[in-house]
Amino acid sequence: MIVLVGKTTSGKTLIANEMMKRGYKKIVTTTTRPMRKKEFDGIDYDFISEDEFIEKAKNHYFLEFTSYKTTNGTWYYGTPLESVENAKDKSVVILSPYGCKEALSLLSDENITIFYIYANNNTIKSRLMKRGDNKDEAERRIKADNADFKGIELLADRIIYNNGNRKIEDVVDEIILYVNKKKK
Repeated sequence: MIVLVGKTTSGKTLIANEMMKRGYKKIVTTTTRPMRKKEFDGIDYDFISEDEFIEKAKNHYFLEFTSYKTTNGTWYYGTPLESVENAKDKSVVILSPYGCKEALSLLSDENITIFYIYANNNTIKSRLMKRGDNKDEAERRIKADNADFKGIELLADRIIYNNGNRKIEDVVDEIILYVNKKKK
């Protein structure tokens, strides 16, 4: 299983989508946040209500879950445990730093490869503004991510730099090359 972990707008979703074009299967995670333009339920996330999410969490449905207090309310995100347990070599999942730790405790090292997708703060700010995020929310996310991702590079098998205008295809080429070398 391939794990992508990175701060907001580091490119995790674009990378996972490009990998799907190349035959990889994305593990769909769950959220209560509103769907953005060009997102699809069941493909980008399983979008559910807060009540549904809390009920699933109580019933140990998630490997890991977290909540973020945003300027638009509290949003929950979680990764279905069963999806991770049934993951194959060509499965890709986006996890939080805590989710990476949980996945490592569940799976053997040879069954998981963690990529920390790194984007610097200038790149992140630019991408958040292009995406149309509220300025206050963007600043909150950057500040929270700087704390949440402290030390994540120590869990990663590889750090992938995705700053500026780097092509997603080149980033994915680098990931696949690393995975293929690791298998040998």
